[in-house]
Formats: sequence, structure tokens, C-alpha cells
Amino acid sequence: MYFFDVDTQRDFMDIDGALYVPGAEKIRANIERLLRAASDKRITTISSRCAHESNDPEFELFPPHCIEGTPGAERIFPDLPYLPRHEIAVDEKAGPLAKIAPATHYVVKKKEFDLFSNAWLDGLRQRGAFKGEKCVVFGVATDYCVRACALGLAQAGARVFLVEDAIQGVAPETIEKAITEKRAAGVEFTTTDEVLKGLD
Repeated sequence: MYFFDVDTQRDFMDIDGALYVPGAEKIRANIERLLRAASDKRITTISSRCAHESNDPEFELFPPHCIEGTPGAERIFPDLPYLPRHEIAVDEKAGPLAKIAPATHYVVKKKEFDLFSNAWLDGLRQRGAFKGEKCVVFGVATDYCVRACALGLAQAGARVFLVEDAIQGVAPETIEKAITEKRAAGVEFTTTDEVLKGLD
């Protein structure tokens, strides 16, 4: 099993963040519960993390956000989960011996909203690292980064579980479209309580 903690950074999650997702504060407690469970049960967790520079092309689509070295780029729970941690650079590649270790926390940096724009993570996905694996997805935003994560995993043959009460989206019309796409791709919907109960 893998947990995918998508973009839970201050610029998205805090009400005064540069690209605040409306209502994101409502899911903080459940995100914390999931990350603490990952610590307790030693579940490998992949936290995507926007790591922008001030002139990144993505800022033609979205306002500037999560610029490296600023408070807004930091994760809201920087110490969770309590597992051996590896930071994966934006431009890191997956060498022939690269693999995802058990009971490890990976912080995967990216410059585009799709976390699989990180070549290291995408390389492992292409090699089948997630095929047949249960992947639990939560974070923000339902209609952008979470959408890309869930669909990318489903395309790779993973068993994808989206935690409905630990995701938040930007706009009703794009949220609805993203949910429809995920259901069509075979993504299953669950809750924080159901995920935690399944770990006992």
C-alpha cells in the first residue's frame, strides 16, 4: 500500500495562501490523521511538493505560488509521517536501480501540477511500480493535482482509493468533471475512517 499526499502546502491549504483552495482548512484534521497512521503503520508515503522558481512557465496558467524558500512552499505537516525521508529533486531521474523502499517517506518536488511531471516518479510508474498496488490519494486540489495523481495511477494499473473527506477542490464545475473522470477510470471512493479501519 502507498499513501499519496498531494500538495498539502501552505499556499494551497492556508486561508491566506497565494493559491488557497477554498475550504481546505476543513480537511486538515483528516490529512493529519492519515499521515499519523502512515507513521504508526509504517506505510510508504509519497508527498508531492510544488517547488517553483519565480519565472516558472506554470505561472502563465496560475498565480505565483509555492516558490522555493518561501513559507508558502512548506508542507502544513512538515514532520509527518515520522518515517525515513528522501527528497526527490525536480530534475532527478530514475536510474536502473531506483525503487520505492518500504516504510519510507518520499517528498517529490515538481514544477507542474501533475506529480508525474517528476521524471523519477514517472520512471518508476512506467516500470510498473504501482501496478496492482493499493494507492490511497488525498490532498488538494480535487480538480487539478489530485485529479492528475488519481488518473495517472489508474492508467498505471494501480488500485486507486480517493479519500473523499480528505480532498478539496477549486470550483464546482471542474470538481464534478474530475469526479466523473475518476469514476470512469475505476477510481474507488472512500473515507478517512474507512481507510484507518482497514489498517487495523
